[in-house]
Amino acid sequence: MEEIIAVTDDNRDNNADIIIQSCFDLKKPKSFFLFAGAGSGKTKSLVSALDYINKTLGQELILSGRNVAVITFTNAACDEIKRRAYYNPLFEISTIHRFAWNLICSHTYDIRVWLKNETSAKIVEAETKLANSRNKSTKTYKDTEKKLVKMKRRLECLDSVRRFTYNPDGLNIESNSLDHSEVLKIAAEFLSQKETLQKILVDKYPILLIDESQDTQKDLINVFMDIQEKYANRFSVGLFGDIMQRIYPDGKQNLQESIPSTWETPSKTMNHRSRKRIVDLCNVIRKDVDGIEQIPREDKPGGFVRIFVTSYDDPNRKEHDILMHMSKITGDSNWENIKNVKALTLEHKMASIRLGFKNFYESLNSISSYKQGLMNGSLSAIGVLTHILLPLHKSDLNNNQFEKARIVKKNAIIYKNKDLNLTNELLQELQESVNALTSCWIDKDPTCYELLRIVYEKNIFPISKDIKQIFDSPPEEGDENFQKTSNLLAALNSPFSEVEHYWEYVNGQASFDTHQGVKGLQFERVMVIIDDNAAHTSFFSYNKLFGFEPKSETDIKNEKEGKETTLDRTRRLLYVTCSRAIDSLSIVFYTNCIESTASAISETGWFDEGEIIIIP
Repeated sequence: MEEIIAVTDDNRDNNADIIIQSCFDLKKPKSFFLFAGAGSGKTKSLVSALDYINKTLGQELILSGRNVAVITFTNAACDEIKRRAYYNPLFEISTIHRFAWNLICSHTYDIRVWLKNETSAKIVEAETKLANSRNKSTKTYKDTEKKLVKMKRRLECLDSVRRFTYNPDGLNIESNSLDHSEVLKIAAEFLSQKETLQKILVDKYPILLIDESQDTQKDLINVFMDIQEKYANRFSVGLFGDIMQRIYPDGKQNLQESIPSTWETPSKTMNHRSRKRIVDLCNVIRKDVDGIEQIPREDKPGGFVRIFVTSYDDPNRKEHDILMHMSKITGDSNWENIKNVKALTLEHKMASIRLGFKNFYESLNSISSYKQGLMNGSLSAIGVLTHILLPLHKSDLNNNQFEKARIVKKNAIIYKNKDLNLTNELLQELQESVNALTSCWIDKDPTCYELLRIVYEKNIFPISKDIKQIFDSPPEEGDENFQKTSNLLAALNSPFSEVEHYWEYVNGQASFDTHQGVKGLQFERVMVIIDDNAAHTSFFSYNKLFGFEPKSETDIKNEKEGKETTLDRTRRLLYVTCSRAIDSLSIVFYTNCIESTASAISETGWFDEGEIIIIP
């Protein structure tokens, strides 16, 4: 008689891992897409897969000089998986940008040709745009003129580049540096066109696993799937993801519909993270999207959900009062201190005001070419502040002379000049310069400008061309880059403590984060702050999602054509934020019309009557 195994919360989804492990056969490989909602243990399944590969195929792969590639979404996720895989050299775990760069970095000639073609095409496009422009005094016209000058300069310099560089930390300040988007575009195009590169990928990495696949750049996802089909007998691709958690525009829409019929499609139904009330809310949020419902754990009953509707005035006081409300409602005194709560804002500006780096952030954010790098912490223009001066200051505060010396040796200009004879006199001069720099922090909070002037004048560390221009020739009205340089100068006039607050925030170490930035993370107490007015974006709209504001004509048109709408994006984002909570969740909804907003929220049926609280 066949033995009957009792199904418990712990092993309900075990079959998904068994299906995944069955794909790892070097002679008959299979590919898969693991569909799993929030809190279902996608990372656990990924780590289990790595453990299985190590035990069954590890020795064979190592002896043949092959590895398993694991692509993650963020540096933090990358570090976490490395730790859980015990830093096993069999696994090359990296972000998509680092993985893409490692594939293409040796193809200098091809990169140069690609950049020439790409830049030339952009130049023609910009010249056409300027020629067809009726008004030459607009900001758009002037910005296009500036971009055109830069592109022409870059095109002229390409032939002199011996080797291209890329730094995933954002220190891409040299003329031969590639930015993040260029690395991904080049990798996708090279992989799709160059059979040699395809074979290198397949031979080196017979197994490729991609976490958060729904947000991985769509061109690369497409080319990986194409290569898998071409080399199906020796190349396995494993995708881990949840379409409801796609929140970035360059991710592949309707990924699940693109999965070939030959792939395995295991799924996980349990939510191991959140208490029942929070799981129920997340289920109802996604119900109209795909009808998929998660099952809460039997040992995680209860949980608290509250949505507070309030006016825009005095948000700091309101949010403090809400923390006190949540403490009483939950009986959890940890709600009384914001440091014990993860508060989520839709826009970085909202967090910058609350965390104390408003001037630094707003000044840099007003420079259009800085926006993306500023949001993800990769802005090369300020790399010297975030990647050199900040760790240098911390090592000095901790009196860690070894770490201080390491930072200086890694970044100081004289160590980068291999033709320079490092005499005792030069080293002594460097030591004195560094001491002069660190002494600025004694009993005061120096401005970034003060610190960078010492770095510049004493030539201690490399600084970006944008910052160098401020010291070489301060901006004057009428200069080509006057506005950009003025905004950068305004940011540098911020106290250095704003850089510290900004960097803690960008790296997820602060009590505040963005709705998008916490994907994959979990917290016992979560406060979601909804304020469409402060967000200044049309990409998301909570007012529309809750029915308080009507759909736009574009939304209606896209809806009829089966295209993504503002409501679709916002619903997915709300799902991501609410599903971060383990025990208790508060949503703060700022509005000009409290009563009608509360009524619209009630009509969604997502919240019980007692869960909607008006703060007058």
